[in-house]
Amino acid sequence: MKKIKKNKSHSNFLKKWLIKINRKLGFELIDQNNLTFSTRENTEEQSVTEINKKIITLPLGEIEIKNKVKSLLIIFRSFTNENKLLSQNKKRIFEEEKKEYTLRSLRSICRNISSFNEKFDELKTYLKIIDDKSDKSIIDQFNNICSKEKISYDIEKLDNEKYSEKLNFKDNPRMVSHNCHIMQSKNFALKEDYDLIYFVEDDYIHAENAIEEMVCSYQKFSSQTEDDIILCPSDYPYLYQKYENTHILMGHKKHWRQVGESLCTYLLSKNTLKKYWSHYEDMFLNNYDPYEKPLHDLYKKVHCFSPMPSIAIHLTNINSIYGLSPQIDWKKLWNENK
Repeated sequence: MKKIKKNKSHSNFLKKWLIKINRKLGFELIDQNNLTFSTRENTEEQSVTEINKKIITLPLGEIEIKNKVKSLLIIFRSFTNENKLLSQNKKRIFEEEKKEYTLRSLRSICRNISSFNEKFDELKTYLKIIDDKSDKSIIDQFNNICSKEKISYDIEKLDNEKYSEKLNFKDNPRMVSHNCHIMQSKNFALKEDYDLIYFVEDDYIHAENAIEEMVCSYQKFSSQTEDDIILCPSDYPYLYQKYENTHILMGHKKHWRQVGESLCTYLLSKNTLKKYWSHYEDMFLNNYDPYEKPLHDLYKKVHCFSPMPSIAIHLTNINSIYGLSPQIDWKKLWNENK
């Protein structure tokens, strides 16, 4: 019997034509045989994100993005002149000088911004570094790190005198400086025209694509809930000591759970910052125990989520319940950002 040869070129032409038509109509073709997106170059992805348009996650389907984002401001607070933890007489994991944590944290942020810009060039990003009295040699290293990744940025000095007189306490010079640092960061964000703002402390090392995960998950969750949300990048271990009900959502590529507390590294919209300014101002002006009490009160009004597992690690003491996130290779992240 004569074999009938299949015309592969004709079959491939029809497939490409069908894919092209479906893409123009806004559809995605999914091959159920191997669970891949036939309409994508990377067919092994289990989710498809088109910023400001849609997110598709197998097998959950498509979510239309209603909360559009055009710009992201990252504010990085740096302080390199003290090797002990704030309010604690303890050394950090790996026991290096404080500047090493700052430099590696900044490097992880800049790499994230660079990769995010490559994927989502239609969204404007800007890095603002507000520094508290670092040596010129450190500032030079900041410039080298940022320039190498070809990102938009600038460095500004902390102006303690401008804010310190407004505080309701004076008995702790280090906390006075800390609060001035936060106040200057928030005031800068309030004056600038950015949709999303990511406030980052200088002892958080970020995993690859952490910023992508946050921005895309923000769009997804805020579209699902039809409301603003706040995202914290760390899965803090101390929150597992509290037996509380929560909500778990599927983000861009990670699971996220609702939390009622965080520290001072988080992403939010400018609308949230403006609307709930009184909570942030209360935190600046006072020295509560816990310090973040006004944030925790805010999370009763605006849902806050953190990823599982973490997409950024807080480099504190090995025994600190506010630091190292579970189920993460801490040393690998540390070494990758040397």
